[in-house]
Parts: sequence; structure tokens; C-alpha cells
Amino acid sequence: MNSFYQSVFDNIQALMRAGKAPLALAVIEQELAVPYVPEEIAARLEELRKEIESDQPQSVPDSAMRLDSLINGSPAAKEKAVAVLQTLNLRNYHDQVQKLLNDPMLLDEFKGELIRELIRQRIEEPFSISKDGLDFEFVPSLITPDYKDPTLVQVRKLFEDWLGGSFVLSEDFAGQLLEQEVLETLPLSFEEVDPRSLAASIVRLVYMSMKDEAGWKAFARDHNLEQIQLYPLKIEKRGE
Repeated sequence: MNSFYQSVFDNIQALMRAGKAPLALAVIEQELAVPYVPEEIAARLEELRKEIESDQPQSVPDSAMRLDSLINGSPAAKEKAVAVLQTLNLRNYHDQVQKLLNDPMLLDEFKGELIRELIRQRIEEPFSISKDGLDFEFVPSLITPDYKDPTLVQVRKLFEDWLGGSFVLSEDFAGQLLEQEVLETLPLSFEEVDPRSLAASIVRLVYMSMKDEAGWKAFARDHNLEQIQLYPLKIEKRGE
């Protein structure tokens, strides 16, 4: 097995050990969506997907009352409610999901996890949410999954081209930051976003996290990014 697929499986196993089954399933679905994935890799991915799904409890909360208690509890309890709901058939929990989407105490990152699960389950009922000062409705089944979003596919390819052989920057770290940006943005899409702008902004944030502004300037110069209009990342504005 080549090093790329080994890193993919290592990432999936790490997510499983951390109890992040929905994220592990998202990685699996992202890899299975690639048209040229080798047959033996696809078979192993399918086995992992079945293993994860079979290990998920069919009814995590003791009762509907227990779930409602989490939803009405502290911010940490609400986050737990999101984790619980991600293991359930959300067609049966429209009101609970909507209540969390309306909750100002729940961070956008966790709302994004819930929305991505709605998309994964292809829920056809409409939901409402406030985002960037706007109130709007969305139908999860009509939203393109992030692993199929053309902009995000191109951004990940740029990470591979720019960072694949780098000993200084981590392609995985850049991918994790992109993942956070996606969760902060859902249910809005990246359809109108320039992939190079988004990718450059993520890489810049990686450099800034290392307090290496000079390194970023050199990287931008080497990749003809000096004049590019950087994308305003939501993850940079958290806590403002």
C-alpha cells in the first residue's frame, strides 16, 4: 500500500479511536467518491464503513427525555446532543435538530457537523438557520456534499501539489483547517469561491500559526500568490 492510502487509513483509524465515527465515515465517503480509487482500497474502505456503522448504537439516549435534557443543557451538553444525533436517523428528530440550529449557545462548528449529517442522510425536509446575519431555509438533500464540491476538490488538489513533498508544512494540517472552515460555513457553499484564494488563505494560516510570516511571503512568491485576493476565513474570526 502506498504512503498516501496508508495515511488515509491511519486517519480513519485515529478518528474511530477518538469516537468521531461521523468524521471517519465522511473521510471514507470522500475517498470512495474518487473515480480512480484502486479496487482493493475501495473494498477495505467499504469494510471499515460497515464496521463503523455496525458499532454505532441504535439508540444512544436512554429516552427522548434524555436527549431533550442535553439539548436544553449547558453548551457542553448541547455538543453532546449533536454527537448523539449524528448516530441516529435524523428523519425522526427534525424538531430537536432545528432547536439546536436555532441555539445561539451552540458554536457554528457543531451546527456544521449536524448539517453535514443531514446532508449525508439526504434529509428532504427544510430547516432554517441564521448565518452571517441572514435568516434562510435550506434542504439538506439539495446540498452538494463537501467531498464532491468542485471548489473544495480543487483546494485539496492544490494542497497536494503545494505541500505534498514539504518537510516544513503539513498537508494534513491544512486539510484539518479546511475541514473546520467547511463546518463553520455550512449550509452555505463554496461555489463562488476561487480555489486558489481559499487554498492560499489556509496555507497562510498554517504559516501564521507557526509565527512565520517571512515563510509565508516566500511561499507566496514561489507559487505566484503575491497578488492573489485572500479569502476571509471564518476560522480566523472565531472569538471576535
